[in-house]
Amino acid sequence: MREELALFGGEKTACDPFPPWPQFAQKTFNEALEPLRTGRVGYWPGGRGRELEKCWAAWVGARHAVCCSSGTAALHVSLVALGITEGEVILPSHTFASTALAVVHAGAEPVFCDAADDGTLDPRLIESLLTPRTRAIVAVHLFGTVCAMERIVEIGRRRALRVIEDCAQCAGGELKGKKAGTLGDVGCFSFSQGKHVSVGEGGMIVCDDEETAMACRSLCDYGREQRDADTTAPAHVRAGFNYRMTEVQAAIGLSELERIDTWNLPRRRGYAKIYDHAFSQLTGVKSVPFNSAERQNAYWKYPLQLDLARLACDGQEVRKAVAAEGIPECGMPMPEAYEEPALRKWGRGRCPNAEALRARTVLLGLSPSWEKSHIETCITAVKKVLRVFRR
Repeated sequence: MREELALFGGEKTACDPFPPWPQFAQKTFNEALEPLRTGRVGYWPGGRGRELEKCWAAWVGARHAVCCSSGTAALHVSLVALGITEGEVILPSHTFASTALAVVHAGAEPVFCDAADDGTLDPRLIESLLTPRTRAIVAVHLFGTVCAMERIVEIGRRRALRVIEDCAQCAGGELKGKKAGTLGDVGCFSFSQGKHVSVGEGGMIVCDDEETAMACRSLCDYGREQRDADTTAPAHVRAGFNYRMTEVQAAIGLSELERIDTWNLPRRRGYAKIYDHAFSQLTGVKSVPFNSAERQNAYWKYPLQLDLARLACDGQEVRKAVAAEGIPECGMPMPEAYEEPALRKWGRGRCPNAEALRARTVLLGLSPSWEKSHIETCITAVKKVLRVFRR
């Protein structure tokens, strides 16, 4: 007897809610309250912002780190600090709009590149997009999948282009033992609601060049010259922004960073292996996320690619059906950046591989706040849906 999907009136696979993300450690509650007790809630009166910068730089493996108000602010400041305030910047179309918006706010023009089969920027297509006006490349480690950075960086160096890493979804991803964010000129991280390390809103810039780091720090602080906290009336030496992080946010980030390698990333990677085992040979699945000993994912989400030729429906119907089974965080990648109304004027054509990827991808959650039983429930729901829709 053919089982009936919840979408069509059948019984749900999951009836109970899944644990939310973020899920903070008990220590984090105590640490977040301390700035409220002392009244030192801003970046300069307190000290946790600078401590978070030091600890994040050490964890990532960079010489410098500068905290800021968001991942988008990190991208914006990095571009301006590197002098990318005109010309063209190559970036993937297959990314959240903020990547391209940061380029626009810096004064440059986004040029959208198609995706490779793993969903990240396709380095084989970059050189065909280069013009005399090209100034930089922004590589996005989408969903926690590390880009083919060696080829991207090689093109950047050979063509005298700056390479910026958007690591908003890839805290802890690695390429040959080096963490994402340390592979190009500058790395940018996000600490917003759903990211690996969440402080509500926040971001971080990392780099090895001291001059770039000082420019980033100044730009985040109204463009003021850099000084110690007790120095008064510093000169405004550049047209900067108010992108500082608060002391409460920094306190949360410091506490949560302590368990990223002991709890957060190990659970994500462990859950991904369970997904891999369940889906790798499953009819209706085209591929699981690319991961290797050299390019290790950070697994912000688990992008499962469907084999639509083996299914009697499209990807949207599968996503609806899985969500109806009670599975949270089930969705599709965002629209191609050039499809966003605010960015359409910079569209120069379609990115067919990226669009095909979006059409066949189902995003599954693997939050550290979940238990193995939640992952198994997701697997049961996906298998049920694919059985029903199988040709």
